[in-house]
Amino acid sequence: MEKNSETGVIRMSRQGAPSVLEYSLETIGKPSANQVVLNQKAIALNFVDVMFRNGTFPLNNFPVTIGVEAAGIVESVGENVNEFTTGDRVGYFFALGAYTERRLIEASELIKIPDDVSFDQAAAIMAKGLTARMLIKQAYPVKKGDTILVHAAAGGVGSLVSRWAKALGANVIGTVGNSSKKSYALSHGIDHVISLDTENLTEYVKIFTEGNGVDAVFDGVGKATFNESLNVIKKGGTIILFGSSSGAPNLDDKVLNAGKINLIRPNLGSYFPHKVSVQLAAKEMFDALRNGILGEINPTVYSLSDASKAHQDIESGNTKGSIIFHI
Repeated sequence: MEKNSETGVIRMSRQGAPSVLEYSLETIGKPSANQVVLNQKAIALNFVDVMFRNGTFPLNNFPVTIGVEAAGIVESVGENVNEFTTGDRVGYFFALGAYTERRLIEASELIKIPDDVSFDQAAAIMAKGLTARMLIKQAYPVKKGDTILVHAAAGGVGSLVSRWAKALGANVIGTVGNSSKKSYALSHGIDHVISLDTENLTEYVKIFTEGNGVDAVFDGVGKATFNESLNVIKKGGTIILFGSSSGAPNLDDKVLNAGKINLIRPNLGSYFPHKVSVQLAAKEMFDALRNGILGEINPTVYSLSDASKAHQDIESGNTKGSIIFHI
């Protein structure tokens, strides 16, 4: 594609239902100082995109392009960009504006992708993989022998947390929203999977732990799962609340204090205060992928022009694992 030619892009003129995501063609300019033009080969769909789209997270300056993660090839570089050059394989994990074929982006946002990692793998794993690493290595360092509960274990982050925690020697109990996802979650090596549409979480965890409860709960769901998590965690245990796809839970300090429960609400940025910390985490994540700890990364692929359909599917719970867009 020639530089400055038309680029496929998803734009929103307002926040709302998936139908606000509209595909069009635009032209992008040349990179300013410290920027590059990135030709994107794979674009990730994360649940945070849904929250930007539906108004959970306010946006200004419409029309706007959402999406925070992608991988591709550096097409051209602006002044003062010394770390990257034309042809470099790179990705990023949180820079708003990803739903586009080509984009301008600050060079400081980019991470080099190893030659043995595909663009599809990189786009599918960077944000989720870095989040999973942060959760089990930093927010709550998982130890051999720990018994943990992972909600949404068939999802992008949940499946990676489950696999990585197993590799560290933990006993892993996972939940899924419906029974159709149970075999998928079990394929990650999880010890037990509970289908929340047909099985009682408290009852089954009691059976699986012989009444002892779990040491830690990794919860990216929020309101729909939080209260039941309180019923299955050991006294003095830890709840890592890293998302709220079902809405924010009501937190009762009296209940938390009575159970001596340590509530952690981690933010990825706080664990990566500078570029060096990101690069070290990314290296460890790619090593885990290379060594098979994270399993096969085979994302579901949609066309970028079908972004509204992909959003409908992820909101309805009809997706498993990672989702990416191709142009």
